[in-house]
Amino acid sequence: MTRRAAYHHGDLSAAALDAALELVAEDPSASFSLRSLAERLGVAHRALYNHYSDRGALLAALAARGFAQLAECLAPAPDPAGFLAAYVRFALGQPGLYAVMTGRNHDQINAVPALRAAVDRVIAVALDALATPGADDDTRRRQVMRVWMLAHGAIGLQRAGMLRMRSDEEFAAEVLQIAGLVPPQETKR
Repeated sequence: MTRRAAYHHGDLSAAALDAALELVAEDPSASFSLRSLAERLGVAHRALYNHYSDRGALLAALAARGFAQLAECLAPAPDPAGFLAAYVRFALGQPGLYAVMTGRNHDQINAVPALRAAVDRVIAVALDALATPGADDDTRRRQVMRVWMLAHGAIGLQRAGMLRMRSDEEFAAEVLQIAGLVPPQETKR
């Protein structure tokens, strides 16, 4: 079945998200328009407005999908090191999607229930993996924020090309060491 034929069955919204994901994979700046997205899908651009009020609404839905995927990637992490490694790999493996996700501010996240719910799932997984059981809420929040801020800042530096790393795996290992989540590796002689 072609994409166009499937739209008559009500899945243009999902197809638009799939195509938007392809576009941000090609160009992480997410500078596409709804018109160019509609052209890619082979539909009139007005058809997209039946599902998304504007480009911002589409990007919020894409961010919600990304946070849901991130929560799935992070959920099996048994400890802080596993959590951080999975987070770094997700962000580096999908830079366009990660940029869309982290490009939402607090008000934008709270304005879209599906996005708020997806972000809350990531936070719940982070609390389970990173926070000390039984600690007070403020301490638990700070433990999560310390790792999250470190990871996000490191990912930004890596993506900008400011760090000299040989591979994503080497980068992930370095972030784990900086975070104090694994012992420093001995230098090879």
